Amino acid sequence: MNQDNRPRGTIRLRTTTDRERARPQPSTAADPARIADADTVLTKAVPQARIAGRGVLQVNLNWPAAAGADLDLGCMASFADGSGGPVQPLGKAFGSLSQWPYVELDQDDRTGASSDGETLRVNLDRRELFRQLLFYVYVYEGAVDFRRLGATATVTAPAGSFRIALDDSPDGATGCAIALATPGPGGLTVRREVRWYTGTRRHSVQQLMDRTYGFGFEWVWMTKD
Repeated sequence: MNQDNRPRGTIRLRTTTDRERARPQPSTAADPARIADADTVLTKAVPQARIAGRGVLQVNLNWPAAAGADLDLGCMASFADGSGGPVQPLGKAFGSLSQWPYVELDQDDRTGASSDGETLRVNLDRRELFRQLLFYVYVYEGAVDFRRLGATATVTAPAGSFRIALDDSPDGATGCAIALATPGPGGLTVRREVRWYTGTRRHSVQQLMDRTYGFGFEWVWMTKD
């Protein structure tokens, strides 16, 4: 891959050999996967779907404007060659679909008023380059947690789509790891995670998610313009 197109500086990958070994893996024995079809809902009972083929994978986040909250959709992407980085509104890291990191965020909807919400797109033609992709959401401002926000994530692929409801937030949770995608023969396996996190003054929700999944990025505090 062409190193010239890769961002450097604020967020970078460091050596994480021990953490790599400790990162969580989908349990295929206990959790059967299904082929994504129209309007599939991923639940705790059936948390996985296999997405075959090339093209574009879309992850959309939608929530009602009446919630009065600014939610941000993001993706942590790591690659087989050891590179990686986040795609998210903070830091204006919107990515690119046609070049590294082959993940792109369309916009920063700050109110929920956009009927399209926020959408991440992943270039499946480059799927063999990925090690793992974590799709996540966090409250930037306007709400103390996700309860009563009515947020829903919808994953759409050439072969079908499925929905993940974000409706079981515990008190005070300000971030959620929505789903984890890993490449495999002929496509991607997308697994429902819905792990909730509460940021602190010392650690953002991104840092806490990073620690769970072993990405090993370095994070700095930022605000939007």
